[in-house]
Amino acid sequence: MTENNLAERIASLHFLFNPRSIAIIGASQNPAKPSGQPLIALQKNNFLGKIYPVNPRYQELRGLKCYPTLKAIPDEVDMAIIAIEVSAVLEVLEECGQKGVKAVVVFTSGFAEVGGEGIELQKEMTRLAKEYKFRLLGPNCMGIFSSRNSLWADFPLMDAPEDILVPDYFGFVTQSGGFGCIFYDVVKAQRIGFSHFVSTGNEADIEFSEIIAYMAEDAYTRVIGGYMEGVKSGALFFQAAEKALEKEKPVILIKTGRYETAARAAASHTGAMVGSDKVYDAFFRQKGIIRVESIDELTALLLILAAGKIPRGNRVGILSASGGTGVLLADKCAEYGLEVVSLAKETQEKIKNLLPDFASYANPVDLTSAIVPEPGLLFECAHVVSTDPNIDVLLICFYNLGVNEAILNQIIKAAKTSAKTVVNIVWGDENVCQKQIRYLNDQFVPAVREMEVAVKALSSLIKYNSRRQMFLQEKPVSLVPLKAKEDVAAILAQIVPEAKLTEEEAKQILKTYDIPVAKEEVAASPEEAVAAAARIGYPVVLKILSPDILHKTEAGGVKLNLDTPEKVLVAYKEIITNASSYRTGARIKGVLVQEMLPAGVETIIGISQDPVFGPVVMFGLGGIFVEVLQDVALRVVPLTKSDAYEMIDEIKGRRILDGVRGQSPVNKSAIAEVILKVAQLAQDFPQIKELDINPLICSGKEVWAADALIVLR
Repeated sequence: MTENNLAERIASLHFLFNPRSIAIIGASQNPAKPSGQPLIALQKNNFLGKIYPVNPRYQELRGLKCYPTLKAIPDEVDMAIIAIEVSAVLEVLEECGQKGVKAVVVFTSGFAEVGGEGIELQKEMTRLAKEYKFRLLGPNCMGIFSSRNSLWADFPLMDAPEDILVPDYFGFVTQSGGFGCIFYDVVKAQRIGFSHFVSTGNEADIEFSEIIAYMAEDAYTRVIGGYMEGVKSGALFFQAAEKALEKEKPVILIKTGRYETAARAAASHTGAMVGSDKVYDAFFRQKGIIRVESIDELTALLLILAAGKIPRGNRVGILSASGGTGVLLADKCAEYGLEVVSLAKETQEKIKNLLPDFASYANPVDLTSAIVPEPGLLFECAHVVSTDPNIDVLLICFYNLGVNEAILNQIIKAAKTSAKTVVNIVWGDENVCQKQIRYLNDQFVPAVREMEVAVKALSSLIKYNSRRQMFLQEKPVSLVPLKAKEDVAAILAQIVPEAKLTEEEAKQILKTYDIPVAKEEVAASPEEAVAAAARIGYPVVLKILSPDILHKTEAGGVKLNLDTPEKVLVAYKEIITNASSYRTGARIKGVLVQEMLPAGVETIIGISQDPVFGPVVMFGLGGIFVEVLQDVALRVVPLTKSDAYEMIDEIKGRRILDGVRGQSPVNKSAIAEVILKVAQLAQDFPQIKELDINPLICSGKEVWAADALIVLR
């Protein structure tokens, strides 16, 4: 089974989710132990297959024959649950392989998570899984629950949720068993049903990403969620995320480690800017994965999705019982990118005719207390606003209505008769609010407690929908010449591995990929520099040419705007002297004589290798700004055209690109093309460890790579 064959990996998980028979190795009669809980849960919830307890100390357990060993079971066994001491696990895994078991769940801990010998034991566990071609969940995991066949190969979850409004809906995978169990209870309280629940543990074999991919293919899972600390294979995660986009299954993740930092020795600015969580964050945006910060936010998303109406745009209409509340909500919408638009004139006239003079009929619509004495008025106003052609989402916010069913039923009627997303924010006394929220959610009318949670959830869903539409319409493109890859391969074949290329060598590679560079020549003497300047045309720039001096300005190795032969002669000598003093023993190949480019906005485009995702492309404002502001956008290779344009618009300094204080806007199409060509270069040549084009000079018409750096692995 290969990493890249996602279909093969998904198929290999069939018996993990759909076993026809289960052996519980180390089965116990103690319901408080992990070894005792699966048998109780499987029987209680009417597992559809056969159950074989295995423990030489018992003849029978809970009315079932208990076998001394796995081999003693006369029938085929699809799944084995291992709940025994760590010292015996490998021997039992060998038995599983010999027996032909297809899926193994290992509860036992004491492997890689404890370090030392545990790491070696886990490696042997992985080897056995590959040798015997069974799939292994864990070790150190809480197992798997699946609703379709009442599979409870887990602990401590033992009871199927009751009174579920939406069965077979939510698939959840967690790298923290304890957190997963807490979350299970929270979602269950919302009466949303799980299709599957998987705790992956140490992931000796089965990875987090594979479970995501399986759930994306699963007909009974409509939304995928998870708790993750990290993935082993970025390539596999990439494929799983695209599978979820293809199948229209939103993926909602709580990802820890946002503020964990690690010092990196990097030659390029890109290498220094790329940190693990930054790449995860960029990848989530790139593939439409919704990253949430809390359980409240995740459950709000589930409630909105369960109602079956994903918002198709970011234009919001607001109904509130208080002017201040409406304004506060409008501010929160603006903070998260939702637009509180002006209502159509016809809509405003209708609202004006419905409400008393002291109410507000602009957006936000302030109903004040008019709704209380007027039966049906709330529904009428909500219906008018939600049918406005300018509106994609209707937010309704009221304070302390009590459990007034007449009013709440108007909200329900408005939501059910509207084709658009309707979300309710319920304020007031906690106990009363929870009753209101339960009443509304039971009718599939999403209601949440906190304003920010609701608005952030809507914003996330709007971005998800936009990303999915782009995914369906667009695939990675190549803009490089046909022979470019072959020609660059020939150039790199002449360069020593782990080398730092000179600027001239780096630009030769860029030119081969049709990335515009400044006119330039190499000069090995002052006289050659003068001759080169004459051919290029004054004014010119002189730069030190050395693979050992990457940051030339710091070394005093750059001279700008030289407009006479005399200035070129002096500059050449000064640069060589400065460079020799800056780094004793540096290999100096002369200077690079380059045309003085016209003024423009300085940007940076780069490549770095992430240990999980591989090549990552960076874009931001260049020159000194990249060091000071660290205002950059990242994407994982391969990129689409939309990815490139999103990177340009994502940086905080994008207004500079649009032209400020009389400056002309830059050619964003030309920048996007360079981003895509650099991404293709990164994809074609994984031996490129780091690359910087800094600066890429951008004008209203053209772009030029003024400086370039490449470091090979």
